[in-house]
Amino acid sequence: MQMASTKPINTKEIVAEIPTYIRVFSDGTVERPRQAPFVPALLDDPRTGISSKDIVISHDPSISARLFLPKFTTFSDQDQVQKVPILVYFHGGGFFFESAFSQLYHDHFNTFVSQTNVIVVSVEYRLAPEHPLPACYHDCWAALQWVASNSAKNHTNAEPWLIQHGDFNRIFIGGDSAGGNIVHNIAMRAGTEALPCGVKILGAILSHPYFCSSDPIGPELVTRPEENLSYLIWNFVYPSAPGGIDNPMVNPVAPGAPSLALLGCSKIIVCVAGKDNVRDRGVWYYEIVKKSGWQGKLELFEETEEDHVYHIFHPESANATKLIKRLASFLHDSLPSMASTTTSKEIDRELPPLLRVYKDGTVERFLGSSFVPPTPQDPETGVSSKDIVISQNPSISARVYLPKLSTPENKKLPILVYYHGGAFCLESAFSFLHQRYLNIVASQANVLVVSVEYRLAPEHPLPAAYEDGWDALKWVTSHSTNNVNNSEAWLINHGDFNRFYIGGDTAGANIAHYAALRVGGGVETLPGGVKIAGALLAFPLFWGSKPILSEPVEGHEESSPMQVWNFVYPDAPGGIDNPLINPLASGAPSLATFGCPRILIFVAGKDDLRDRGIWYYDAVKQSGWQGEVELVHVEGEEHCFQIYHPETQNSKNMIARMASFLV
Repeated sequence: MQMASTKPINTKEIVAEIPTYIRVFSDGTVERPRQAPFVPALLDDPRTGISSKDIVISHDPSISARLFLPKFTTFSDQDQVQKVPILVYFHGGGFFFESAFSQLYHDHFNTFVSQTNVIVVSVEYRLAPEHPLPACYHDCWAALQWVASNSAKNHTNAEPWLIQHGDFNRIFIGGDSAGGNIVHNIAMRAGTEALPCGVKILGAILSHPYFCSSDPIGPELVTRPEENLSYLIWNFVYPSAPGGIDNPMVNPVAPGAPSLALLGCSKIIVCVAGKDNVRDRGVWYYEIVKKSGWQGKLELFEETEEDHVYHIFHPESANATKLIKRLASFLHDSLPSMASTTTSKEIDRELPPLLRVYKDGTVERFLGSSFVPPTPQDPETGVSSKDIVISQNPSISARVYLPKLSTPENKKLPILVYYHGGAFCLESAFSFLHQRYLNIVASQANVLVVSVEYRLAPEHPLPAAYEDGWDALKWVTSHSTNNVNNSEAWLINHGDFNRFYIGGDTAGANIAHYAALRVGGGVETLPGGVKIAGALLAFPLFWGSKPILSEPVEGHEESSPMQVWNFVYPDAPGGIDNPLINPLASGAPSLATFGCPRILIFVAGKDDLRDRGIWYYDAVKQSGWQGEVELVHVEGEEHCFQIYHPETQNSKNMIARMASFLV
């Protein structure tokens, strides 16, 4: 007698499939072999401290999302709620698999949010084939509308994380692979259709975006169309697409496609990977946007030795970290233009494109980066940071950076008192940009950094910033003596007051210049008889009533530095020829009295302040000052490039030169 087989028999018939990716059976069930497991949200991730939760956006159709919230802290005497950029994200997966709730995306965003300090709304849209395209495009637009609606004063379906911590002037959209394609289509729709409450998309991130067309490029040339994975996917997820593979949603330059000049955002970054089969399509998209007449800022970022969505699969890798850092800069580099804001408040005065002051006294700033907390140990550099209060009245505080200590742990380190830039009216010692930058400086130079949070104009017009900078300098140097009032252990235990430096970028370099002159000539001294060993002046902000070198004569009186100075110090004696902004003005103290033996000045070839930096260098050399001054001219770079893009080789070279100065 023949025994029955114990092998299970699958009687279901396969009716459609993309081999190894997805299989559809005759009974309507769908099998997704590559789907990562789902994981729950977590209110306090033990690895990163990031909180996440799941929310429902719509029941019909079914749209939901996972929200990720950065770990916040209170900054010294500031009790305002922190507002951070919002990134609405669309996951990849060929439109037919993956999820906002999967292990891959959950782990990625815990890492991403911890390093970028943004709120992420990761959208769970409907997938094909159960819901063929264009369902996902409609879902993602609805999700973006819902996010924007939370900016309304009369909130319905309100999400407290967005209301309390989201900056609706800094809304971004982003996605990878198929999600990158969704980003493009959402940005196109935003170019012609308004979002609730007048919210605008500030920027778009397209990581390894999925596009194709009937005209093959790159790797597409070596396979027949019916064998190309990109073609197979599109025909599978959108079988009824008008125009097929030349539908404008997948081919942005297909016949009848709307002009890319209509893209509804201010800036775009396209990220590609050298070993990725869709790499050439990403470059192609970058080129067609570039040629379209679109008026925004466009950037291409490539990692040549990586494959498709490497940053999702390996979020802790060095190249993933590099990409995340670049995206962090993209998300924090700027705020929206003044023209894009809407308010019923009456304007008192403004300084385009930096800020606006209203009749009720409130100030709206349009440039700068958001606040981030200090870190007990930065994961990239090992540097520890903390915030301290220098003075309650006036309000002066600082962020202190201590590099990772090698044995012996009581080793004494050089001290750098640093003044951030921002035209005396923007930025902060607690900002994302300066936190990232000074972590690198402290690590590379092995110095203890005290980054001063001085008062800003117009709330506190100049000379408040100079007085705060001087008071901070005295407070730091007071730790060189045995004084019961000394309170900062890092300075006492690890600071070498025989190697004491000051420095800053742009307006901060101007403050450092003034502080060095103040101790020069023996008129004023620092506590403990501390001497300044050197001054580090990066892209210093100086100006005057007469143009110099290659500065244009026409329009000089309307130049940006002149407008800034008149705004931040409206009653300055001598106006733009006040000695604080023009060190060669009539009545200015002699540069020969500069109160340190060494000065290092940086200028950048594409910086509008370049000529003033060179002019200042020449003036110091000719003044009779007895110290050593050096000028480093970085060709081809913009203002403060090392802060915005610390990962570039020119930035690394600059920081290395700074490190060799701070010895």
